[in-house]
Amino acid sequence: MSEQINVIEPIKDSVVLSTSKTKAPVTVNATHKGVMHIGGIDLECYVLEDGRRVFNKKGMAKAIGLKSDGGNSFMRTIGRKGLGSEIDDRLQNSIENPILLNYLRSDPNHAYEADVLVEVCKAIKRAHDAGKLTSTQKDLYHQSVAILNAFAKIGVVALIDEATGYQTERSPDALRLLVQQYLEEEKREWQKEFPDEFYRELNRIYGSQSTATRKSGAIVINKPQHFAKFTRSYVYEPLENGAVLEELDKLNPKIDDKGNRKNRFHQHMTEEYGVEKLRLQMREVLTLLKISDTITEFKRMFKKRFPQSGDQMDLL
Repeated sequence: MSEQINVIEPIKDSVVLSTSKTKAPVTVNATHKGVMHIGGIDLECYVLEDGRRVFNKKGMAKAIGLKSDGGNSFMRTIGRKGLGSEIDDRLQNSIENPILLNYLRSDPNHAYEADVLVEVCKAIKRAHDAGKLTSTQKDLYHQSVAILNAFAKIGVVALIDEATGYQTERSPDALRLLVQQYLEEEKREWQKEFPDEFYRELNRIYGSQSTATRKSGAIVINKPQHFAKFTRSYVYEPLENGAVLEELDKLNPKIDDKGNRKNRFHQHMTEEYGVEKLRLQMREVLTLLKISDTITEFKRMFKKRFPQSGDQMDLL
């Protein structure tokens, strides 16, 4: 389908904060629509045919708690003195150049990518912390904090995919944005993510010694090399059906013939989303380990619990 160029009238009463040029929006079709329940409100969300996840402008106004849910109200609020000073040029450019969204041949309306809402909420929080919000704008702050907290726990992209049903049919290319929710551009400082109990249970079902003695004489928990393969296959591999592990292999490649890597995989994962997903998967595996008597029994139960990825596990 060829894309149609539609020129729309400038939004009245909006305040221009930067010198960025407003472009004529291009109509983009949405393939999925849903309703996200978050922060005590219901937000319409969409997945575009090119894989982007978006909210419409009316929903943006509703999300930050504006009395009027019109798009013009959103633009006026963002441009007001105080809050407007916390909107950087990149975000302002995104706000001034919305996507023209079309869903099932309905009247096109303005929309923004999901991360624009996140950045707007962060700007509102910064303005509040700097004492720049007026007394009538305090509700904006409380609503923004509620949204940021919810998104930090779950991830805005995953929420939209769940609400629209897109998660059941997305392609590997569409996973790229979701995978970024898991990963940090800069690695986190090392911290222990796998408890000792995890390795004790592995030693038990493999029938290996629970402790090992180093050359220095120190007694430590036994962690044979095949435990690393187990962790890779059963903890990391199920995250987005291997897409996260594939990216981690690129970020943290092997540095020698023994398979050593510079960092631990979890150091490259985001604290708010990636590590939480990792911990959840690790707890699932630990539970299955505890109720298994042998590695064969564990594999059988793992296949039942994770049928999509289980068929690949017999490689061990």
